[in-house]
Amino acid sequence: MRQLKHSQNFVKNQALLESIIKNSSICNKGLVFDLGAGHGEITKVLRRYSKEVVAIEKDKKLYNELLNHFGLASNVKVVNQDILKYNFPADRNYKIFSNIPFNYTADIIRKLSGQKHLADDTYLFAQKQATLNYLGLPKVKESLKSLFIKSKFNPSVFYRFSRNDFKPSPRVEVVLLRLEKIANPLISTNNDIEWKNFVVYGFSQSKPSLKKSFKHIFTDKQFLRLSKDLKFDIKSKPSDLSVNQWLGIYNFFRDNVEMNKKSLIKNYYQSLIKQQGRLDKIFRTRTDREWRKNSHK
Repeated sequence: MRQLKHSQNFVKNQALLESIIKNSSICNKGLVFDLGAGHGEITKVLRRYSKEVVAIEKDKKLYNELLNHFGLASNVKVVNQDILKYNFPADRNYKIFSNIPFNYTADIIRKLSGQKHLADDTYLFAQKQATLNYLGLPKVKESLKSLFIKSKFNPSVFYRFSRNDFKPSPRVEVVLLRLEKIANPLISTNNDIEWKNFVVYGFSQSKPSLKKSFKHIFTDKQFLRLSKDLKFDIKSKPSDLSVNQWLGIYNFFRDNVEMNKKSLIKNYYQSLIKQQGRLDKIFRTRTDREWRKNSHK
């Protein structure tokens, strides 16, 4: 993952960072990761509140800068690696507090939520508008991102920044997105891909209602029963239902639908990821080109 300088804005006020971290769940007994550590502003504060800090930075120049700052620090480890390729601990509890490049928010959250051993608590700097996609109800309607996240985490906004808190000042509103791990995930690891395939299938049918989207999966009688039991309107669209209502429909699908119908949802999630990857690559190429052009003006 190549870091795009224009996509990351650094906090000017160390006192503000300290206040936020001090009031978070970060404690001096644990392991915490700073992803895309940059110049080390966050790492500098985290090391005072954590037993061990791992600062990950792909950019070689910034990595060397971090080594110069923290090379002798007993509780800081600096790693020169792509965040998206890093293997997080499978046998230790850990937390994350990071000012990540905004252009990679979706990729990084997908990576973090796909770990077998999830972080206990995650705090990520993010664009406010992008954050809404993960919050879902009651802030906005549910989306694929919010439904996937809510099966494993409680998403919330932990802090709302002022644009003047950053250098350079961002053009967008920035918040601190918190993803707090649920003690008992709503979807088991074994069913995770099937759950995602199921939800993507329901959202991607381009039908006026969820009932019509699932017409090849559920009989009219089955769907009417589901709408009554789970208390949603028979004409509801996919984004109208809460995560618990979606889970209720999925659980019925998992336990009661014939295998030939289950095969209809196969690979829907994987196809979506491939499609998004192509679109993201086009967007980043254009954005990077625009940044390089403007930087010489």
